Amino acid sequence: SSLVPDGAAAGNRGWQNAVADAQGRTRVVWLDHRDMAAPASADEHAHHGHDSATPARDGVSMAQKSKLYLATAGANGTAAPIAAGVCYCCKTAIVAGPADTLYLAWRHVYPGNLRDIAFTFSRDGGKTFASPRRVSEDRWQLDGCPDDGPAMAIDAATRLHIAWPTLVADGGTQPTIGIFYAQSRDGQAFGPRERLVTQGLAHHPQVTVSGETVTVAWDELQNGRRRIVLATRAAGVATGPFQRRVIAEGAGLVYPTIAAVPDGGVIAAWTAGGERSSVQVTRVQ
Repeated sequence: SSLVPDGAAAGNRGWQNAVADAQGRTRVVWLDHRDMAAPASADEHAHHGHDSATPARDGVSMAQKSKLYLATAGANGTAAPIAAGVCYCCKTAIVAGPADTLYLAWRHVYPGNLRDIAFTFSRDGGKTFASPRRVSEDRWQLDGCPDDGPAMAIDAATRLHIAWPTLVADGGTQPTIGIFYAQSRDGQAFGPRERLVTQGLAHHPQVTVSGETVTVAWDELQNGRRRIVLATRAAGVATGPFQRRVIAEGAGLVYPTIAAVPDGGVIAAWTAGGERSSVQVTRVQ
C-alpha cells in the first residue's frame, strides 16, 4: 500500500473512490476539507465542518471550502482540486473510458442549499475538466448532508449509467427517498431521470454493467425490515422499466456493492448488521 499523493494534507478528507484507467494507472477521487483546517490549538480542528444542520455552517458559502480532488496513485504532485462546493458526506463516483477519458460525479451544493448530483469529464487524462454539469434538477433543499451520493458505470459502447438517491414527495404527507437512474450516450450530458421501483426508504445505490445488462443495487427499509434489491435492464435501452429483484431480507442489511464478472453475471455483497456484523456475498446471474 502507499499514500495517495497529498493524502496527508491538513484537514479532513474521505468518501474516496478509485478506478484503473486505460493506461493501467490508478486514479483516485475524494472529498477534501483542507481549506477548512484550523490551527492545531483551535477547538474546531477535529470537526469536519459539516455536522451542523444550520445554514451558517453548512450553506453554499461554507461548501465552497469543500472540494473534489483527483490524484494518480504513486505519482507525486498529481493531486489537484477539480470542483468546489461539494456536499461533503456523500460518496463520489469515478469511471474511466477509452483512451484518456475520465468521468466524475458527486453531490453538489447549489444556490438555495439545493443538493443535487453534478458531473464532469476529462478528455486528456485529467489534465483539464469540463465545467461541472447538473445531472438532474432534483432540487433537494437541505441544510445538511444527505450522506448518500451517486454511483456510475460505463459500458462497452461508452454509454454512461448513473444512479443516485434524492427526496421525493409522492403526493403524501411525508416525503421519502427514491432511487433514480439516467443514461448518457455522448459522455457530456445525461438524459431525463427515471425512477426505479423502491419500497420504503431506499439508500446507497450502486451500478454496474455486465455484458449487455445494466444492474442497479440499493438497500431499502420498510416496516422495520431491510432488503437488498437489484434492478436490471438492457444497457442499450434508452428508457423503459427495470426488473426488480429482492436478493436478501432481514435486519441490518445495508451498503450493497456489485461487480460484473466476465461471463455476464454479477457478484453482490452487503453488510449484515445485528449483534455480530458480517459481510454477505452472493452471485446473481
